[in-house]
Amino acid sequence: MMIPIIPVREIVCMPGVESSIRLGRDFSITAASVAIEKFEGDLILLLQKDTKKIDIDISEDSLYSYGLLVKASNLVKTNNDVYLLNIKGIKRIKANNIRYNEELKIFESSYIKVNTKKDIEEEVQNFEMYKPENIIKISTEFMRVDTVANVTEDGSNIIKIKDLEELIDTMLYYINIPADVKQKFLEMRSLKERIDKFYTELLLQKQINQVENEVNSKLKTNIDEAQRQYILREKIKVLKDEIEGENHDKSELQIRLDKSKMPEDFKKKVQKDLDKLSNVSQMSPEYNVLLNYIELVLSLPYTPSNKKQNNIIKAKKILNDEHYGLKEVKDAVLEFLAVIELKKQEKNKNYKKAATVLCLVGPPGVGKTSFASSIANAMNREFTKISLGGVNDESEIRGHRRTYVAAMPGRIIDAIKRTGVNNPVILLDEIDKLDSGFKGDPASALLEVLDPNQNYKFEDHFVDYPYDLSNVFFICTANTYQTIPEALYDRLEVIYIDSYTEIEKLNIAKKYLIKQVEKETAIKLNISDKLILKIIDSYTREAGVRNLKRELVKIARKKALEKLENIKLNNKLVEADLVKYLGNEKFKPDKLAKKDAKVGRVKGLAWTSVGGTTLDVEGVKMPGSGKLQLTGKLGEVMQESAKVAYSYVRSIVKNDFTKDTDVHLHFPEGATPKDGPSAGITITTTILSVIENKKVRQDIAMTGEITLVGDVLAVGGIKEKVIAAHRIGIKEVILPKENEVDITKLPDEIRESMKFNFVSNYSEVKKIVFKK
Repeated sequence: MMIPIIPVREIVCMPGVESSIRLGRDFSITAASVAIEKFEGDLILLLQKDTKKIDIDISEDSLYSYGLLVKASNLVKTNNDVYLLNIKGIKRIKANNIRYNEELKIFESSYIKVNTKKDIEEEVQNFEMYKPENIIKISTEFMRVDTVANVTEDGSNIIKIKDLEELIDTMLYYINIPADVKQKFLEMRSLKERIDKFYTELLLQKQINQVENEVNSKLKTNIDEAQRQYILREKIKVLKDEIEGENHDKSELQIRLDKSKMPEDFKKKVQKDLDKLSNVSQMSPEYNVLLNYIELVLSLPYTPSNKKQNNIIKAKKILNDEHYGLKEVKDAVLEFLAVIELKKQEKNKNYKKAATVLCLVGPPGVGKTSFASSIANAMNREFTKISLGGVNDESEIRGHRRTYVAAMPGRIIDAIKRTGVNNPVILLDEIDKLDSGFKGDPASALLEVLDPNQNYKFEDHFVDYPYDLSNVFFICTANTYQTIPEALYDRLEVIYIDSYTEIEKLNIAKKYLIKQVEKETAIKLNISDKLILKIIDSYTREAGVRNLKRELVKIARKKALEKLENIKLNNKLVEADLVKYLGNEKFKPDKLAKKDAKVGRVKGLAWTSVGGTTLDVEGVKMPGSGKLQLTGKLGEVMQESAKVAYSYVRSIVKNDFTKDTDVHLHFPEGATPKDGPSAGITITTTILSVIENKKVRQDIAMTGEITLVGDVLAVGGIKEKVIAAHRIGIKEVILPKENEVDITKLPDEIRESMKFNFVSNYSEVKKIVFKK
């Protein structure tokens, strides 16, 4: 039977011994794997005749014919492509007919068992040298250093061996003698001959050790003090070179420090740390902290980029090419660039640096982040983004102190390092979602970053030196200004990006989104304005255009699959294709605007962080004692607004309905939180409708805060609210008189298609909403 063979460069096992062997050569690893999988672990180990060679031609000439049959198991990869194989010696063998197996990609051989002779029974009884306990005692001082503990501390595994042949083979494995000598023992059949030779080798090894000790002693005596010191100096020099590291050569860091444009006092501080690095062990945690620190401060830029800023005309073209509308925010950016350009022309160094920090506030998907990137392009500056949503650790902004293991700089310094310039455009995304806790308040840490009177000497805890951030142009984004801390809000120039109208979304889709989708998917989209509007109204209904792009991408992906499946495609999409590609409509047209007037149902308008929406209010009356019940997950302000409305209605109704009537108001979509005072006139209308049993028009929507005396006060988000009403087909709205100026911000197509009723007191609302 042919068995896989592995050539070895030392005797790694003996019969009856369990050990492990390290395998690094491919043919050895393959042979071990095949032996375990196909030969139940049977494997032949043969010693190389040239034990120093790694690459050999495996043949009967290059290997000893006498070897060992072992049982292999558990082949495990350790590291650097080295495998560890567990083996147990079974018996001595002689290999015959070594050959290469093309199919299994291994060397294999047949074998014959080598029979040994136990020919010393009489001698064992007469001589101490043949007794097991004497063999163990004499052998201990010659064992390999890595195995002495196994025998002396827990030697029971050897002491319990009663079979003399097994014992002598085991001790031969443990003692430190050359591989070719062990090979001779492997070939000996006579046990007596092996034991005699065993003692001879131990005696020879003892003599060799004595000679080596004498030579070393004489050498040590002959080397004078000067020579000893010279050797020590050379060793220290070599060790020092090694400690300084192959990858982080001190001279390289020194060159970078010398060339750095950092302030001179800071350079002296870094030089001290660099000198200290030379004397710190690589194994010390302090080494990595020092190295990371030095590499960071050397990577930081200390002068502005040499890029030439775009002129106003080019900057304006970039902004208009990359984004539709957004006139107010574009004007703010261009004004900022104009100031910089004028200061350059004047060449007056006494001018203060620009202190503008823009904050783009608007619903998700309206293009705040992408517009910030366009601002960087318009200014011809590097751009990077820092996401602050959910950040609750002050050290994320200011960095960690270097005394901590794994300390690192804050996100601001890290962003500067990434861009490689000290005047990039940095986007601080989602600042309205900053959190605070026991780790500090990151919003407070941002005050120093965004305040132009302080940020020229911003001190990151890790850098531990004031760094100038005054050249950085910061842009913040938020979904709502209400959750931005007041002190932080005071430092921002807030620009609101309102929800898009359907016409604006249509233009954005035609000019930008479709081109982006075609570029991303390699599919040409031939889609009419009518179908785009259908997708906007029936599949998205959002403040921005993020979901609109997703739906267009979904269509393109499905068309790409059809193209590869050789399905015949229509060049132009038709309405029937929308159901095929996008499924059934997600939003149905609101029918309430077309229904007849009804008692106890009023349509209000609301403003959320994701844009405007309609707010239905339903009311019923029932026998009771004048209680007002509210349901629909209402906030504290909204509950108070309902109480004010209830009291106002009681003051204007002739009959005292509270003696025998309760009123229940419900705000549908009960899982959605609702708050704010702007539903005041909506709630008042609902209560009045159910108390006086009056029908309310369903083709009108309203918003406005109510007071106890019936005055209607101004509210926010007028543009978003009116757009939401227009989106569902309502053509008439009631707004506070104080908000009349806000309709000038509406797109012309909406302003011209709707009727606006401006009121200052609820008595005016009554005349409009109740059906006569």
